[in-house]
Amino acid sequence: MKNVLRCSLLLVLPILASCVAQTRYDEALAEVKYFQRQYQDLAAFHGELEAENERLRGELALYQGKTPIEAAATEEIDARLERLRQMTENIGTAAGVAPGDVEFVDVVGGYGVRVTDAVLFDSGSDQIKPEGRNVLQQVLKQITSGPYQRVWVRGHTDNDPVKKPETVQRFPHGNLQLSAARAIEVAAFLRSNGLQEDKLVVAGFGPSQPVAPNKDAESKRRNRRVEIYVLEDENAAQR
Repeated sequence: MKNVLRCSLLLVLPILASCVAQTRYDEALAEVKYFQRQYQDLAAFHGELEAENERLRGELALYQGKTPIEAAATEEIDARLERLRQMTENIGTAAGVAPGDVEFVDVVGGYGVRVTDAVLFDSGSDQIKPEGRNVLQQVLKQITSGPYQRVWVRGHTDNDPVKKPETVQRFPHGNLQLSAARAIEVAAFLRSNGLQEDKLVVAGFGPSQPVAPNKDAESKRRNRRVEIYVLEDENAAQR
């Protein structure tokens, strides 16, 4: 009996050894493949970094090699900023509003005007106040002083929800509806005073596009605004 067991063990041991060796081989092969993938990923990432470095080197060389162009670009930017400053000052002085209530911003192909809701509307209202009409009259003069292709009127609010019962009754969809209604009123005022209706675009954004973080009263005041963006028609003078 012992001899039989001994013979059986002698037959099984090589098989077990073979299985163990195969398992270790498979594990080693899987590990090798894993590290190969890691190497390929790192190589690809390194290549992307090299390409980005080359692009940045090229841009740096371009800017360093073209100082006269840089100077001309700086002069153009300074001229546009001075123009916006004068526009803001002229409208603020003419309308008698506080500093910061009307702000001109530079945009590609034109300019934008930000007017706080404190100038234009009472709280929770979409009816333009007399002082707001004065401001819009000055903005209208600026727009119509030259050719324009398109005018966007965009209403914005802070992130405080509409709560007053009378306001909720008028604007059951909250800030989004309130911002749209205010934008419509401003656009209607501009249209009724000479702006071309087919060049007007109106939108309400509610609290979705703040210019300040809505953390305090001042930032929320800045976010409650109507913006008027004007795309100028620079080719009109050539026609």
